[in-house]
Amino acid sequence: GIFDIRMKYGTITDCFLNNVICYASPDSASCYFTLGQFLADHTMRGAWEMANEKYKDGFAFLEKDITQAYTYFSVHFPDRKLPKGVFIAFSGFNYNYIACEGNYAIGVDWFLGKDNIYFQGLNWPMYQRRKLEPEFMAAGFVKAWMMNEFPFNSEKNDVLNRIVYEGKIMYLQKALLRETPDSIITGFTAAQLEWCELSEADVWAKMIEENTVYSENEEDLNHMTMDAPFTAGFPKESPGRAGTWIGLRMVQAYMERFPETSLEELMGMNDGQLLLTQSKYKPEF
Repeated sequence: GIFDIRMKYGTITDCFLNNVICYASPDSASCYFTLGQFLADHTMRGAWEMANEKYKDGFAFLEKDITQAYTYFSVHFPDRKLPKGVFIAFSGFNYNYIACEGNYAIGVDWFLGKDNIYFQGLNWPMYQRRKLEPEFMAAGFVKAWMMNEFPFNSEKNDVLNRIVYEGKIMYLQKALLRETPDSIITGFTAAQLEWCELSEADVWAKMIEENTVYSENEEDLNHMTMDAPFTAGFPKESPGRAGTWIGLRMVQAYMERFPETSLEELMGMNDGQLLLTQSKYKPEF
């Protein structure tokens, strides 16, 4: 029962039950009823069995990547604590990553493979389904962990500050997962990455021309930083959230100019304009 699970997994148990399974009725008798329904649900059972089958050989690949990330994190952030634990959970397609009191859980049901019958049934578009493969697990976990460790903290919530923030998170992913290719870290296909590299100057010029850089408009923020089939206003070859790529390039330009900057100092820089100015970011046509 619940007591045994709690004994084995500790505080993450209640966090998971209250926030994932019983978010409508946490800490109550009805939670046990909801849990029973969840466990008996035909669809959930089927997906759970598929997850067990897909990962019957375990998660050594994930452990390897996370161990490497921990090693580099401890080097770059000696004063910060590592997560207490990382658990594999089954969330009923609710959450891919869960953070709770220093613990993390990865929803294995989000990584059943892009052609899985459940994702087809849920009508998820292919640009999302492409990332529901095992090789995206560690990069997604590191992103969730870094966003939890370094929340967005700029005074202005404009496109510039948001893309610099997203760029910094991506820069950290690359620093902690050194063997992981950019296509996994960015979530862009090889063709989309190539488009970004070839079109960087065009994207930046258009952002300046159309006054997107300092926009606080929700639509502009979403277009530049949210996942999508492509970035609105740009060709179909572009990836969604092309602004995040520009943010990464700004951060890289800054770190190339000031290589003595520690990652702790970089993450403490919450003024996107200052970083942009000091980076002298200016992509070549």
